[in-house]
Amino acid sequence: MKQYFVGVDVGSANVVMVVGSRTEGSDLLNIEGVSIQESKKSVKEGRLCATLQSAVLNLSYAIKDAKVELEEALGIKIEQAYFGLGNSATRCVIVEDFVPVKNKKTGVIGKEDITILRQLLRQVKTESCSEKVFEICPLAYYVNGAKRTLNPVGMQGSWLKGEYLLTIGLNDQINTLKQLHHRVGMEIQKVFVNPMITFPLLVSEQEAEEGVVIVDIGSEVTDITIVREKRVQYFRSIAAGAEFINADLRSILPKGANYSKIKHLYGTAISSDIAENQVIQVGTKEVIHRNIATVIEARLMDIAELVAKVVRESGLESQIVHGYVLTGGTAATDKIEQLFERETNRPCRIADKLYGIGTKPQDCEITPGQHAAVAIMMQAAKYASSYVVEKEPAPAAVVEPQTATVTTPEPAAPVAEPAVEVVPQTVQVIQTPTTPVQKPTAAKKEDEEDVTGQPKDGIKSKLKRLVNLSRWMGSEDIKSK
Repeated sequence: MKQYFVGVDVGSANVVMVVGSRTEGSDLLNIEGVSIQESKKSVKEGRLCATLQSAVLNLSYAIKDAKVELEEALGIKIEQAYFGLGNSATRCVIVEDFVPVKNKKTGVIGKEDITILRQLLRQVKTESCSEKVFEICPLAYYVNGAKRTLNPVGMQGSWLKGEYLLTIGLNDQINTLKQLHHRVGMEIQKVFVNPMITFPLLVSEQEAEEGVVIVDIGSEVTDITIVREKRVQYFRSIAAGAEFINADLRSILPKGANYSKIKHLYGTAISSDIAENQVIQVGTKEVIHRNIATVIEARLMDIAELVAKVVRESGLESQIVHGYVLTGGTAATDKIEQLFERETNRPCRIADKLYGIGTKPQDCEITPGQHAAVAIMMQAAKYASSYVVEKEPAPAAVVEPQTATVTTPEPAAPVAEPAVEVVPQTVQVIQTPTTPVQKPTAAKKEDEEDVTGQPKDGIKSKLKRLVNLSRWMGSEDIKSK
Protein backbone atom coordinates (compact mmCIF):
# COMPACT_ATOMS: atom_id res chain seq x y z
CA MET A 1 0.00 0.00 0.00
CA LYS A 2 1.23 3.50 -0.84
CA GLN A 3 2.31 5.77 1.97
CA TYR A 4 0.91 9.29 1.71
CA PHE A 5 1.79 12.55 3.45
CA VAL A 6 -0.29 15.74 3.64
CA GLY A 7 0.87 19.33 4.08
CA VAL A 8 -1.41 22.36 4.49
CA ASP A 9 -0.27 25.97 4.18
CA VAL A 10 -2.67 28.53 5.66
CA GLY A 11 -2.00 31.79 3.85
CA SER A 12 -3.64 35.21 3.75
CA ALA A 13 -5.17 34.60 0.31
CA ASN A 14 -5.39 30.82 -0.06
CA VAL A 15 -5.32 27.52 1.77
CA VAL A 16 -3.05 25.14 -0.16
CA MET A 17 -3.15 21.37 0.53
CA VAL A 18 -0.57 19.03 -1.01
CA VAL A 19 -0.61 15.22 -0.94
CA GLY A 20 2.66 13.42 -1.60
CA SER A 21 3.94 9.86 -1.55
CA ARG A 22 7.34 8.23 -1.16
CA THR A 23 9.07 6.46 -4.03
CA GLU A 24 10.02 2.93 -2.96
CA GLY A 25 13.76 2.62 -2.45
CA SER A 26 14.29 6.35 -2.94
CA ASP A 27 14.54 9.45 -0.77
CA LEU A 28 12.54 11.46 -3.30
CA LEU A 29 8.89 12.33 -2.73
CA ASN A 30 6.23 12.38 -5.43
CA ILE A 31 3.50 14.99 -5.55
CA GLU A 32 0.15 13.25 -6.01
CA GLY A 33 -2.20 16.22 -5.97
CA VAL A 34 -2.68 19.88 -5.02
CA SER A 35 -5.83 21.74 -3.97
CA ILE A 36 -6.10 25.53 -3.63
CA GLN A 37 -9.04 27.11 -1.81
CA GLU A 38 -9.67 30.77 -1.02
CA SER A 39 -9.08 31.70 2.63
CA LYS A 40 -12.12 34.06 2.54
CA LYS A 41 -10.58 36.69 4.83
CA SER A 42 -10.01 34.17 7.63
CA VAL A 43 -6.31 35.12 7.67
CA LYS A 44 -5.22 38.75 8.00
CA GLU A 45 -1.60 39.77 7.40
CA GLY A 46 -0.50 36.17 7.87
CA ARG A 47 -2.34 35.71 11.18
CA LEU A 48 -5.47 33.69 11.81
CA CYS A 49 -8.46 35.79 12.84
CA ALA A 50 -8.90 33.61 15.92
CA THR A 51 -11.32 36.00 17.65
CA LEU A 52 -13.82 36.05 14.77
CA GLN A 53 -16.09 33.01 14.70
CA SER A 54 -17.06 33.67 11.06
CA ALA A 55 -13.39 33.73 10.05
CA VAL A 56 -12.72 30.42 11.80
CA LEU A 57 -15.74 28.90 10.05
CA ASN A 58 -14.56 30.18 6.65
CA LEU A 59 -11.12 28.70 7.25
CA SER A 60 -12.59 25.32 8.23
CA TYR A 61 -14.74 25.32 5.07
CA ALA A 62 -11.69 26.06 2.91
CA ILE A 63 -9.66 23.25 4.52
CA LYS A 64 -12.54 20.79 4.27
CA ASP A 65 -13.16 21.64 0.60
CA ALA A 66 -9.48 21.02 -0.20
CA LYS A 67 -9.60 17.72 1.71
CA VAL A 68 -12.73 16.48 -0.09
CA GLU A 69 -11.36 17.50 -3.50
CA LEU A 70 -8.14 15.54 -3.02
CA GLU A 71 -9.90 12.53 -1.49
CA GLU A 72 -12.20 12.26 -4.51
CA ALA A 73 -9.42 12.86 -7.03
CA LEU A 74 -6.97 10.35 -5.52
CA GLY A 75 -9.39 7.80 -4.05
CA ILE A 76 -7.96 8.13 -0.54
CA LYS A 77 -9.16 9.09 2.93
CA ILE A 78 -7.18 11.84 4.66
CA GLU A 79 -7.17 11.29 8.42
CA GLN A 80 -4.27 13.49 9.62
CA ALA A 81 -2.19 16.35 8.24
CA TYR A 82 0.60 18.76 9.08
CA PHE A 83 0.03 22.53 8.97
CA GLY A 84 2.26 25.57 8.58
CA LEU A 85 2.08 29.25 9.55
CA GLY A 86 4.06 32.20 8.21
CA ASN A 87 6.53 34.47 9.97
CA SER A 88 3.95 37.07 10.92
CA ALA A 89 2.45 34.74 13.53
CA THR A 90 5.89 34.19 15.07
CA ARG A 91 9.17 35.94 15.82
CA CYS A 92 12.70 34.77 16.51
CA VAL A 93 15.03 35.58 19.37
CA ILE A 94 18.71 34.63 19.66
CA VAL A 95 19.68 33.65 23.21
CA GLU A 96 22.82 32.30 24.87
CA ASP A 97 23.37 30.21 27.98
CA PHE A 98 26.15 28.06 29.42
CA VAL A 99 26.60 25.06 31.70
CA PRO A 100 29.58 23.38 33.38
CA VAL A 101 30.61 20.13 31.73
CA LYS A 102 29.03 17.27 33.68
CA ASN A 103 31.97 14.89 33.40
CA LYS A 104 34.44 16.83 35.54
CA LYS A 105 36.91 13.94 35.68
CA THR A 106 37.71 13.82 31.95
CA GLY A 107 36.14 17.09 30.78
CA VAL A 108 34.67 15.35 27.74
CA ILE A 109 31.44 16.96 26.54
CA GLY A 110 28.57 14.54 26.06
CA LYS A 111 24.99 14.63 24.77
CA GLU A 112 23.71 15.08 28.32
CA ASP A 113 25.42 18.51 28.45
CA ILE A 114 23.50 19.63 25.36
CA THR A 115 20.29 18.24 26.84
CA ILE A 116 20.81 20.29 30.02
CA LEU A 117 21.34 23.43 27.91
CA ARG A 118 18.09 22.86 26.00
CA GLN A 119 16.20 22.28 29.25
CA LEU A 120 17.42 25.62 30.57
CA LEU A 121 16.24 27.37 27.41
CA ARG A 122 12.80 25.79 27.65
CA GLN A 123 12.37 27.68 30.91
CA VAL A 124 12.82 31.02 29.18
CA LYS A 125 9.81 33.24 29.86
CA THR A 126 8.29 35.19 26.98
CA GLU A 127 7.39 38.88 27.15
CA SER A 128 3.67 38.10 27.13
CA CYS A 129 1.58 35.25 28.54
CA SER A 130 -0.11 35.03 25.13
CA GLU A 131 3.17 33.74 23.63
CA LYS A 132 5.15 30.55 24.00
CA VAL A 133 8.39 29.04 22.69
CA PHE A 134 7.61 26.76 19.74
CA GLU A 135 11.05 25.64 18.64
CA ILE A 136 14.64 25.73 19.90
CA CYS A 137 17.26 25.52 17.15
CA PRO A 138 21.00 25.49 17.91
CA LEU A 139 23.13 27.99 15.98
CA ALA A 140 26.57 27.30 17.47
CA TYR A 141 28.41 26.08 20.57
CA TYR A 142 31.50 27.50 22.28
CA VAL A 143 33.85 25.40 24.40
CA ASN A 144 35.44 27.38 27.26
CA GLY A 145 34.01 30.52 25.68
CA ALA A 146 36.39 30.54 22.72
CA LYS A 147 36.32 27.61 20.33
CA ARG A 148 33.24 27.72 18.05
CA THR A 149 31.71 24.49 16.78
CA LEU A 150 28.41 23.10 15.49
CA ASN A 151 28.80 19.77 17.33
CA PRO A 152 30.71 19.88 20.63
CA VAL A 153 30.17 16.21 21.57
CA GLY A 154 33.53 14.54 22.22
CA MET A 155 35.43 17.81 22.73
CA GLN A 156 37.12 18.63 26.03
CA GLY A 157 36.51 21.64 28.22
CA SER A 158 35.13 22.83 31.53
CA TRP A 159 32.34 25.07 30.21
CA LEU A 160 29.91 24.77 27.30
CA LYS A 161 28.07 27.78 25.92
CA GLY A 162 25.18 27.42 23.47
CA GLU A 163 23.74 29.96 21.04
CA TYR A 164 20.15 29.16 20.08
CA LEU A 165 17.43 30.57 17.86
CA LEU A 166 14.11 30.52 19.72
CA THR A 167 10.90 30.62 17.70
CA ILE A 168 8.23 32.39 19.73
CA GLY A 169 4.62 32.49 18.58
CA LEU A 170 1.11 33.40 19.64
CA ASN A 171 -0.79 30.70 21.52
CA ASP A 172 -4.12 31.50 19.88
CA GLN A 173 -2.73 30.79 16.40
CA ILE A 174 -1.77 27.22 17.24
CA ASN A 175 -4.82 26.60 19.42
CA THR A 176 -7.19 27.81 16.70
CA LEU A 177 -5.67 25.47 14.15
CA LYS A 178 -5.75 22.49 16.50
CA GLN A 179 -9.41 23.12 17.34
CA LEU A 180 -10.34 22.93 13.66
CA HIS A 181 -9.93 19.14 13.51
CA HIS A 182 -13.53 18.60 14.66
CA ARG A 183 -14.82 20.73 11.79
CA VAL A 184 -12.55 19.47 9.02
CA GLY A 185 -12.72 15.77 9.85
CA MET A 186 -8.99 15.14 10.27
CA GLU A 187 -6.47 15.43 13.06
CA ILE A 188 -3.91 18.23 12.96
CA GLN A 189 -0.73 16.40 13.88
CA LYS A 190 1.68 19.33 14.17
CA VAL A 191 1.97 23.00 13.23
CA PHE A 192 5.26 24.17 11.72
CA VAL A 193 6.67 27.66 11.32
CA ASN A 194 7.19 27.92 7.55
CA PRO A 195 10.57 29.72 7.47
CA MET A 196 12.12 26.97 9.58
CA ILE A 197 11.25 24.20 7.11
CA THR A 198 11.09 25.65 3.56
CA PHE A 199 14.78 26.07 2.76
CA PRO A 200 15.60 22.34 2.11
CA LEU A 201 13.02 22.42 -0.70
CA LEU A 202 14.10 25.69 -2.31
CA VAL A 203 17.90 25.94 -2.10
CA SER A 204 20.80 23.59 -2.78
CA GLU A 205 23.04 22.22 -0.03
CA GLN A 206 25.83 24.50 -1.16
CA GLU A 207 23.59 27.58 -0.96
CA ALA A 208 22.31 26.53 2.47
CA GLU A 209 25.88 26.03 3.69
CA GLU A 210 27.44 29.23 2.34
CA GLY A 211 24.59 31.65 2.98
CA VAL A 212 21.40 32.62 1.16
CA VAL A 213 18.28 34.74 1.77
CA ILE A 214 14.84 33.28 1.00
CA VAL A 215 12.19 35.93 0.31
CA ASP A 216 8.60 34.68 0.35
CA ILE A 217 6.33 37.42 -1.06
CA GLY A 218 2.79 36.51 -0.07
CA SER A 219 -0.56 38.20 -0.29
CA GLU A 220 -0.23 40.58 2.67
CA VAL A 221 3.21 39.87 4.16
CA THR A 222 6.74 39.11 2.99
CA ASP A 223 8.80 36.60 4.96
CA ILE A 224 12.60 36.94 5.01
CA THR A 225 14.66 33.93 6.08
CA ILE A 226 18.47 33.88 6.29
CA VAL A 227 20.05 30.42 5.99
CA ARG A 228 23.69 29.60 6.62
CA GLU A 229 25.52 26.46 7.77
CA LYS A 230 22.43 24.50 6.70
CA ARG A 231 20.25 26.04 9.38
CA VAL A 232 18.03 29.08 9.81
CA GLN A 233 20.04 31.91 11.36
CA TYR A 234 17.35 34.60 11.34
CA PHE A 235 13.83 35.29 10.06
CA ARG A 236 11.47 38.21 10.06
CA SER A 237 8.22 39.34 8.45
CA ILE A 238 7.26 42.71 6.92
CA ALA A 239 3.70 43.91 6.26
CA ALA A 240 3.96 44.25 2.49
CA GLY A 241 2.90 41.87 -0.25
CA ALA A 242 0.59 41.49 -3.23
CA GLU A 243 -2.15 43.58 -1.60
CA PHE A 244 0.43 46.35 -1.32
CA ILE A 245 0.46 46.40 -5.13
CA ASN A 246 -3.30 45.86 -5.56
CA ALA A 247 -4.10 48.93 -3.46
CA ASP A 248 -2.46 51.18 -6.10
CA LEU A 249 -3.82 49.24 -9.08
CA ARG A 250 -7.36 50.03 -7.91
CA SER A 251 -6.78 53.68 -8.81
CA ILE A 252 -6.14 52.94 -12.49
CA LEU A 253 -8.21 49.81 -13.14
CA PRO A 254 -12.00 49.55 -13.32
CA LYS A 255 -13.88 48.57 -10.17
CA GLY A 256 -14.25 44.82 -9.69
CA ALA A 257 -11.27 43.94 -11.91
CA ASN A 258 -9.36 40.73 -11.13
CA TYR A 259 -6.05 42.25 -10.05
CA SER A 260 -4.24 38.94 -9.68
CA LYS A 261 -5.18 37.88 -13.20
CA ILE A 262 -4.20 41.25 -14.67
CA LYS A 263 -0.81 41.14 -12.92
CA HIS A 264 -0.27 37.65 -14.28
CA LEU A 265 -1.22 38.57 -17.85
CA TYR A 266 0.17 42.11 -18.18
CA GLY A 267 2.32 42.69 -15.09
CA THR A 268 6.07 43.18 -15.23
CA ALA A 269 8.63 44.49 -12.77
CA ILE A 270 10.51 46.52 -15.42
CA SER A 271 8.18 49.19 -16.81
CA SER A 272 10.71 50.50 -19.33
CA ASP A 273 10.28 47.29 -21.35
CA ILE A 274 6.68 48.29 -22.20
CA ALA A 275 5.95 50.66 -25.10
CA GLU A 276 4.74 54.08 -23.91
CA ASN A 277 1.46 54.23 -25.86
CA GLN A 278 0.49 50.55 -25.71
CA VAL A 279 -3.14 50.18 -24.61
CA ILE A 280 -4.91 47.10 -23.20
CA GLN A 281 -8.61 46.46 -22.68
CA VAL A 282 -9.68 45.73 -19.09
CA GLY A 283 -13.42 45.15 -19.01
CA THR A 284 -15.03 48.19 -20.62
CA LYS A 285 -12.06 50.45 -19.93
CA GLU A 286 -8.91 51.07 -21.95
CA VAL A 287 -5.79 51.23 -19.78
CA ILE A 288 -2.24 52.23 -20.72
CA HIS A 289 -0.12 49.10 -20.25
CA ARG A 290 2.93 50.96 -18.97
CA ASN A 291 0.87 52.54 -16.16
CA ILE A 292 0.17 49.05 -14.77
CA ALA A 293 3.85 48.13 -15.01
CA THR A 294 4.89 51.41 -13.36
CA VAL A 295 2.68 50.74 -10.32
CA ILE A 296 3.96 47.16 -9.98
CA GLU A 297 7.58 48.25 -10.34
CA ALA A 298 7.26 51.03 -7.74
CA ARG A 299 5.72 48.77 -5.09
CA LEU A 300 8.19 45.93 -5.73
CA MET A 301 11.03 48.43 -5.34
CA ASP A 302 9.61 49.32 -1.91
CA ILE A 303 9.47 45.62 -0.93
CA ALA A 304 13.06 45.02 -2.14
CA GLU A 305 14.28 48.01 -0.14
CA LEU A 306 12.53 46.74 3.03
CA VAL A 307 13.99 43.25 2.53
CA ALA A 308 17.51 44.64 2.13
CA LYS A 309 17.05 46.69 5.31
CA VAL A 310 16.01 43.58 7.30
CA VAL A 311 19.10 41.73 6.04
CA ARG A 312 21.36 44.61 7.06
CA GLU A 313 19.80 44.83 10.52
CA SER A 314 20.31 41.09 11.06
CA GLY A 315 24.08 41.60 11.05
CA LEU A 316 24.48 38.66 8.66
CA GLU A 317 24.70 40.53 5.33
CA SER A 318 28.42 39.88 4.92
CA GLN A 319 27.90 36.13 5.40
CA ILE A 320 25.47 35.78 2.48
CA VAL A 321 27.26 34.41 -0.56
CA HIS A 322 24.43 33.36 -2.87
CA GLY A 323 22.14 36.37 -2.68
CA TYR A 324 18.34 36.07 -2.81
CA VAL A 325 15.92 33.29 -3.74
CA LEU A 326 12.36 34.49 -4.41
CA THR A 327 9.22 32.45 -3.73
CA GLY A 328 5.55 33.09 -2.93
CA GLY A 329 2.71 34.07 -5.26
CA THR A 330 4.14 37.47 -6.23
CA ALA A 331 7.45 35.84 -7.23
CA ALA A 332 5.69 34.79 -10.45
CA THR A 333 5.74 38.44 -11.61
CA ASP A 334 7.66 38.83 -14.85
CA LYS A 335 11.29 40.01 -14.43
CA ILE A 336 11.00 40.40 -10.65
CA GLU A 337 14.44 38.83 -10.17
CA GLN A 338 15.98 41.55 -12.35
CA LEU A 339 14.41 44.24 -10.18
CA PHE A 340 15.74 42.65 -6.95
CA GLU A 341 19.23 42.37 -8.42
CA ARG A 342 19.12 46.03 -9.40
CA GLU A 343 17.85 47.21 -5.99
CA THR A 344 19.97 44.99 -3.72
CA ASN A 345 23.14 44.64 -5.82
CA ARG A 346 23.11 40.95 -5.05
CA PRO A 347 22.44 37.91 -7.29
CA CYS A 348 18.82 36.85 -7.32
CA ARG A 349 16.84 33.95 -8.77
CA ILE A 350 13.32 32.48 -8.71
CA ALA A 351 12.89 29.24 -6.74
CA ASP A 352 12.00 27.23 -9.84
CA LYS A 353 13.86 24.05 -8.86
CA LEU A 354 12.47 21.91 -6.04
CA TYR A 355 14.97 19.73 -4.18
CA GLY A 356 13.89 16.33 -2.86
CA ILE A 357 10.88 16.08 -5.19
CA GLY A 358 10.56 13.31 -7.78
CA THR A 359 7.54 13.12 -10.05
CA LYS A 360 4.28 15.05 -10.16
CA PRO A 361 1.09 14.76 -12.25
CA GLN A 362 1.43 16.08 -15.80
CA ASP A 363 -1.47 18.49 -15.29
CA CYS A 364 -0.08 19.73 -11.95
CA GLU A 365 2.16 22.80 -12.13
CA ILE A 366 3.77 23.73 -8.82
CA THR A 367 3.88 27.53 -8.64
CA PRO A 368 5.87 29.62 -6.12
CA GLY A 369 2.67 30.19 -4.15
CA GLN A 370 2.49 26.44 -3.42
CA HIS A 371 6.08 25.94 -2.28
CA ALA A 372 5.28 26.29 1.44
CA ALA A 373 2.65 23.52 1.34
CA VAL A 374 5.09 21.21 -0.49
CA ALA A 375 7.74 21.92 2.17
CA ILE A 376 5.27 21.07 4.94
CA MET A 377 4.44 17.80 3.17
CA MET A 378 8.19 17.00 3.07
CA GLN A 379 8.40 17.52 6.82
CA ALA A 380 5.44 15.15 7.30
CA ALA A 381 7.39 12.51 5.36
CA LYS A 382 10.18 12.62 7.93
CA TYR A 383 7.85 10.92 10.39
CA ALA A 384 7.44 7.16 10.11
CA SER A 385 3.64 6.79 10.12
CA SER A 386 1.37 7.28 7.15
CA TYR A 387 -1.51 9.66 7.70
CA VAL A 388 -3.58 8.74 4.68
CA VAL A 389 -5.28 5.44 3.86
CA GLU A 390 -6.48 4.19 0.52
CA LYS A 391 -10.23 3.66 0.24
CA GLU A 392 -10.44 -0.13 0.27
CA PRO A 393 -13.02 -2.52 1.77
CA ALA A 394 -10.46 -3.96 4.23
CA PRO A 395 -10.22 -0.94 6.55
CA ALA A 396 -13.97 -1.20 7.20
CA ALA A 397 -13.25 -4.13 9.55
CA VAL A 398 -11.57 -1.71 11.93
CA VAL A 399 -14.94 -0.11 12.61
CA GLU A 400 -16.54 -3.36 13.80
CA PRO A 401 -15.25 -3.22 17.38
CA GLN A 402 -16.88 0.20 17.75
CA THR A 403 -20.22 -1.20 16.61
CA ALA A 404 -19.92 -4.06 19.09
CA THR A 405 -19.13 -1.61 21.84
CA VAL A 406 -22.28 0.36 21.13
CA THR A 407 -24.55 -2.70 21.26
CA THR A 408 -22.99 -4.18 24.41
CA PRO A 409 -25.09 -2.12 26.89
CA GLU A 410 -28.37 -3.59 25.52
CA PRO A 411 -28.57 -6.50 28.02
CA ALA A 412 -29.47 -3.90 30.65
CA ALA A 413 -32.87 -3.54 28.94
CA PRO A 414 -34.66 -6.13 31.19
CA VAL A 415 -34.87 -3.41 33.85
CA ALA A 416 -37.92 -2.12 31.97
CA GLU A 417 -39.77 -5.46 32.23
CA PRO A 418 -41.58 -4.88 35.56
CA ALA A 419 -43.49 -1.91 34.13
CA VAL A 420 -44.74 -4.05 31.28
CA GLU A 421 -45.55 -6.92 33.64
CA VAL A 422 -48.04 -5.11 35.88
CA VAL A 423 -50.21 -3.44 33.29
CA PRO A 424 -51.48 -6.48 31.41
CA GLN A 425 -52.37 -8.34 34.63
CA THR A 426 -54.48 -5.44 35.87
CA VAL A 427 -56.29 -5.20 32.58
CA GLN A 428 -57.05 -8.92 32.65
CA VAL A 429 -58.65 -8.67 36.08
CA ILE A 430 -60.87 -5.75 35.11
CA GLN A 431 -62.03 -7.40 31.92
CA THR A 432 -63.10 -10.70 33.59
CA PRO A 433 -66.08 -12.02 31.53
CA THR A 434 -68.14 -13.14 34.58
CA THR A 435 -70.78 -10.42 35.06
CA PRO A 436 -71.89 -11.11 38.68
CA VAL A 437 -68.34 -10.90 39.94
CA GLN A 438 -67.61 -7.68 38.04
CA LYS A 439 -68.86 -5.23 40.66
CA PRO A 440 -67.21 -6.73 43.75
CA THR A 441 -64.00 -7.10 41.77
CA ALA A 442 -64.13 -3.45 40.84
CA ALA A 443 -64.90 -2.55 44.43
CA LYS A 444 -62.10 -4.74 45.64
CA LYS A 445 -59.64 -3.17 43.18
CA GLU A 446 -60.82 0.26 44.18
CA ASP A 447 -60.25 -0.61 47.81
CA GLU A 448 -56.83 -2.02 47.05
CA GLU A 449 -55.92 1.10 45.15
CA ASP A 450 -57.13 3.22 48.04
CA VAL A 451 -55.20 1.22 50.56
CA THR A 452 -51.98 1.07 48.60
CA GLY A 453 -52.18 4.40 46.88
CA GLN A 454 -53.99 6.53 49.46
CA PRO A 455 -53.67 5.04 52.96
CA LYS A 456 -55.22 8.06 54.65
CA ASP A 457 -58.64 7.34 53.03
CA GLY A 458 -58.82 3.67 54.14
CA ILE A 459 -61.98 4.07 56.35
CA LYS A 460 -63.92 5.87 53.61
CA SER A 461 -63.06 3.16 51.13
CA LYS A 462 -64.26 0.43 53.50
CA LEU A 463 -67.60 2.17 54.09
CA LYS A 464 -68.03 2.67 50.38
CA ARG A 465 -67.31 -1.00 49.83
CA LEU A 466 -69.95 -2.05 52.43
CA VAL A 467 -72.55 0.16 50.83
CA ASN A 468 -71.83 -1.26 47.41
CA LEU A 469 -71.90 -4.79 48.79
CA SER A 470 -75.27 -4.29 50.51
CA ARG A 471 -76.75 -2.85 47.35
CA TRP A 472 -75.52 -5.80 45.36
CA MET A 473 -76.87 -8.34 47.87
CA GLY A 474 -80.20 -6.53 47.95
CA SER A 475 -80.55 -6.68 44.21
CA GLU A 476 -79.78 -10.38 44.28
CA ASP A 477 -82.46 -10.99 46.95
CA ILE A 478 -85.05 -9.15 44.82
CA LYS A 479 -84.17 -11.22 41.80
CA SER A 480 -84.43 -14.50 43.78
CA LYS A 481 -87.90 -13.53 45.10
